Amino acid sequence: MNRPVLILGVEPRITLAIARSLNRHGIGVDVASLSVSDLRLHSRAIDDFVRLRGPLPASAVDELVRLIAQRRYDMLIPATDAALALIGENETNLRGLVRLACPRAEVVQRVLNKSVTIDFARRAGIRVPESYAISDSCQLEALAAQLRFPIVAKPSHKSKETDFKVRYFQNYEKLSQAFRDDSHFGQKVLLQEFVRGDGVGIEMLIHNGEPLVTFQHRRLKEVPANGGAAAVAVSEPVDSMLAEQAFALLRVLEWEGVAMVEFRFDRQAKRSALMEVNGRYWGTLALPLRAGVDFPWYQWQLAHGQRPDVPADYPAGVRWRWTAGYLRRWHGLLLSSLPKVLRRPVTLKELLPSVTDLSSADAVWRWDDPWPAVEESFRQAAHLIGGDAASALRKMGIQRRKGIERARSTIQPERSDLEA
Repeated sequence: MNRPVLILGVEPRITLAIARSLNRHGIGVDVASLSVSDLRLHSRAIDDFVRLRGPLPASAVDELVRLIAQRRYDMLIPATDAALALIGENETNLRGLVRLACPRAEVVQRVLNKSVTIDFARRAGIRVPESYAISDSCQLEALAAQLRFPIVAKPSHKSKETDFKVRYFQNYEKLSQAFRDDSHFGQKVLLQEFVRGDGVGIEMLIHNGEPLVTFQHRRLKEVPANGGAAAVAVSEPVDSMLAEQAFALLRVLEWEGVAMVEFRFDRQAKRSALMEVNGRYWGTLALPLRAGVDFPWYQWQLAHGQRPDVPADYPAGVRWRWTAGYLRRWHGLLLSSLPKVLRRPVTLKELLPSVTDLSSADAVWRWDDPWPAVEESFRQAAHLIGGDAASALRKMGIQRRKGIERARSTIQPERSDLEA
């Protein structure tokens, strides 16, 4: 009988895809959360959900080590960058206890630190966006003439918690304001030129330095709408140029295991630029599973000395939708479109979901295991509604204060006149 697997980290569309894959093959799965804010997953594919309670990282690692020893897990799989970083930083304590679904620690750091990843990409001859090292407002002012807008800001280290994955700045004034609002902004982000093109992911399973499995998807809609995570995606035939670049980068990184290399790809010009590397399972994992490419099962087999039966091909045109992300994208579009509706009512039609979007395979929903999708979508809707309500209250408070100030300013001269 196979020993159970522990998935570390909670990102429902990733964690559930891994759990369901392994569960279909008779492998028990538990999930350990690293954050009190993580959604507790209730799924038929998950035997137990454990929330590591200690303040990170030291106490959580101790609790994780005890958990692995007590329950005799066979394999530890990171589902988030924070989980990947935690495993990498504690490799010595963990590797003797359990099989780790990631390469050695120094290799892990090469994909978590985006500046280091860029250096390796250049070494492999892969085009990367123009990047700017700007730590404070003084440097920003000195380099103002060299900046090409729009500019994209991303967290400089993938494992560090931030309130955004990507931010766009259309001009110098808005970027400068971000530096003024947060004196450490430049130290926390990587600034890059904006690169046009489709968001394309090349997913690979590397074994003994060779790609055993390769899959490609294209983002059809993103959240936020101007660029970010995939909200709707589709499977595509593997583009040989992109696959060669992805493998060249993973080879120079000395990567083993699963990874997704993300590009911006201008199809007409046949020109690509590296966006990032995910050194763990990616957000659209349910898409290759839907297309018959079972990455988690293949990785488990390799870890246990088995040779996976990988299909020679997979169907192109399989569509995938992340409903919670789709809701967030629609909400953002709605807020940005409201001022235009009175001038151009046709804008409302642009907000209606398409039939093909709604009929796409859902990242989380399963008829035989519906509760995780219900929970995630409800939580996302409640978050958006709550945010709108809080924003409305703040605006009302600001308007009320302004009204009081205006009233006081008109009354004050009259009092002065009486005193005179």
